[in-house]
Amino acid sequence: MDSNRNLLTATVAEDGTIAVAGDIDMAGGPILEEVMLRCEAKLGESGDLVIDVEGVQFIDSSGLRSLLAAARRAVARSARLELRAVGPEVVRLFEITGTLDQFNIVSLRD
Repeated sequence: MDSNRNLLTATVAEDGTIAVAGDIDMAGGPILEEVMLRCEAKLGESGDLVIDVEGVQFIDSSGLRSLLAAARRAVARSARLELRAVGPEVVRLFEITGTLDQFNIVSLRD
């Protein structure tokens, strides 16, 4: 088994969208956090942070914590954290943890 198979990658497109692939877990959460903070700094006092999670199959509690922190920072800037291409496993985690209403889910994937 390839142990690097689910390592998180986060790339920033020209429009500022962060495309994430891999697991947002204890190892991947800090990587995503760093990328989100860099993008937020470029946004300044306003502007929505957009994250495409099409390549994400798994989020653990530490990854959820990173996303919730980004959502809170967005609200503090009078902006939103938008999640795109959210899969059913991610939606289910948000439902189970009662955090679904903390995110602006723009689109779903199968």
